[in-house]
Parts: sequence; C-alpha cells; structure tokens
Amino acid sequence: MPASRKPTIRRLTVYVCCALVFLLARPTPLLFAVGATLCVLGELLRIWACGHLRKNQAVIRSGPYSHVKNPLYLGTFLILVGIVFAASDPDRGSPGRYLLILFLPFALGVFFFYYLPHKFRVEAGRLRRRFGAEWDEYDRRVPDFLPSLLPRVSDPGRFDAGLVAENSEVGMALLVAIGLAAIACRFLPLPW
Repeated sequence: MPASRKPTIRRLTVYVCCALVFLLARPTPLLFAVGATLCVLGELLRIWACGHLRKNQAVIRSGPYSHVKNPLYLGTFLILVGIVFAASDPDRGSPGRYLLILFLPFALGVFFFYYLPHKFRVEAGRLRRRFGAEWDEYDRRVPDFLPSLLPRVSDPGRFDAGLVAENSEVGMALLVAIGLAAIACRFLPLPW
C-alpha cells in the first residue's frame, strides 16, 4: 500500500466524520443550495490552484498563489463548511441541526487550531529550506489564508490542465461531487 494511502488516525477521523455528516444529514433546499455553492467555489479554487502548482520545482506565484499563499487550504475550508451547510437542517427536532451547532464548530476548531498551524509550520519550513530567500520574500508579501483582492506578487505562469490531474485534484473533485450527491439523496424519503 502506498505511504499516502496507509490508514492513519487522521484519515480514519475524516472517514468517521464523513459518515457522521451523512447519517445526520437532513438537507433543506436553501441550506443545501448555500452549501453546494460553497463546495463548488472551494473546488474551483482548488482546481485553479492545482493548475498552477509545480510541487518542489519553484515558489509558485501565479494564479491564486499571487493572492494567497495557501489556496488549496482555503478551498478545503470552503468545501468543509459547504458540506456541513448542505447537510444541515436548523429545525429543533432534526438531527441535522446538530451538524450546525456541534459538528461545524468542532470541525472548524480542528481545522484552524490543529490542521492549519501544523501544515503551515511543516510546509513553510520545507519551502524555506528548499528555496531560501525567494520563499522568504514571497512569505512576507502574500497572506497565508485570507486572499488579497489584488495580486501581491506577479508571475506570468499559466494554468495547465495537465497539472490538475498530476496534482490528484480530479479525485478530490469526484469526492466532493459524490458527497453532495449522497447528501442530495437524503431529500428522498428513507425506506426505514
């Protein structure tokens, strides 16, 4: 089994959380539409970023990387929030209510206080060792997570659709689509 696919506590936790969201899902049309829109925006951002990402070859400054240092994490955040909203029902008697009042704050806490700080620390250190002053200049000019409206750096790099597949984003896009389809199926009456 490839190292990236070995079972880990983190991966198991993600699978358990996905199952929990599906089991509690009681989507309402409005929240599903809001959530699906966030998911699509998040995935489009991830695709745009992957189309510019040449891992370990250079400090990437084109496309979304000229606005934000971590567009893939921002896209993941939008997808996380979107899935929870798409599955939620704010009505008092609905189990889908707990997705908004318990699960979303928990998931956001893990994302912002564990996942992002760990990723920022590990990746920034690796990029600093690999690219030195070039990374430090980019790191100083471009925000970590909240994008600037105007590009902070310029690079003529172009979007390359082949990089989207090379960076394994096609699989992520399929997972997001399958997740939304599974939640949408919860609109149908359950046989049990």
